[in-house]
Amino acid sequence: MSYVEDIANLKSGDRIDPVELADIVSAVLAATGIPATQAEVAAGILVDTQVHGIDSHGIAHLPTYVRQLVDGAINAHPNIKTTVNGAVAVIDGGNGLGVLVARQAIEQACDLALQFGVGSCAVRNGNHFGAALPLVAYAAKAGFVGLCFSNAAPTMAPWGGRDAILGTNPLAAGFPRAGERPIIIDMATSAVARGRIRKAAREGKAIPLDWALDEAGNPTSDADAALKGTVQPLAGAKGYALTLAVELLATVLSGGRAGFEVLNPHDRTVTPAGVSHLFVAFDPRKFSGLDFAEAAADRVAKKIEGSTPRDKEAPRLPGSRANASAHERWQEGIPLTVALVASLQEAAMLSSQKKRPA
Repeated sequence: MSYVEDIANLKSGDRIDPVELADIVSAVLAATGIPATQAEVAAGILVDTQVHGIDSHGIAHLPTYVRQLVDGAINAHPNIKTTVNGAVAVIDGGNGLGVLVARQAIEQACDLALQFGVGSCAVRNGNHFGAALPLVAYAAKAGFVGLCFSNAAPTMAPWGGRDAILGTNPLAAGFPRAGERPIIIDMATSAVARGRIRKAAREGKAIPLDWALDEAGNPTSDADAALKGTVQPLAGAKGYALTLAVELLATVLSGGRAGFEVLNPHDRTVTPAGVSHLFVAFDPRKFSGLDFAEAAADRVAKKIEGSTPRDKEAPRLPGSRANASAHERWQEGIPLTVALVASLQEAAMLSSQKKRPA
């Protein structure tokens, strides 16, 4: 297993070329039984997330995915079923690896949009897919406006409550932009993505008081206590309503499980998680025209970026830091932090436990 040796030779503090990292991650995933071509696609998505500086949702999730594949909680060879009715598709993910099922769904939505102007693909029996940025960016780079909605394991209480019923329920949008990287909006509908709290817990760092509540329903700066309690919604009651809207969009159209029935991927279980998603793509060619749409997005972006700053820092577009990170990391390499090396080492150890045919 050369990938085990490759990972063992990595040193925190160094940098690694994204292509080299993708090869290593692909080998780790392939060792779990996933077909090599699919392992390459999944690795590309995870590394793309890491390249964009979203460290909490990239390789950090690799050990969890590998453990689930080894344990059988995720099916390495899912029976994915797609039903198409006009501009609408529904995918039963067959409990396959989340990033692969989600990528297939956004591709399906784009294919339908190319034909009908608008295409949508709902997913049931899916899994956690990390950041949505690579998914909506795929659509935007192909000239589509892409939307993503997903439910998640219950970690948020309804506004005024203490019981975890809703998830962090991310939503994302990607818009093609003339001569520039697409405009990408990728956000949890909670005050913060739960992955950032887990990252803070791993690193022993405090979190802001408005991120989460402890088990007693009190604001806490202790990341470990926050993981035992609930995350807070974005913008109070309005964020709670937005979370509910994402939950319903992902669930009622896919025929999937409600959020409070979705299992946490970090729990040791072989029961399928049952995550639901909805992807929508719009083809500007059949609306205002692609050239106009790209130019309009660029005009709005430049107006925002050139506006008067309230303080020293000029207004930024959503995703601008991720784009800056991608530019820097493609040139200089991805920093091998202690956490990143540890995630790779853990994933390699878990994948080596996969039983091979006699």
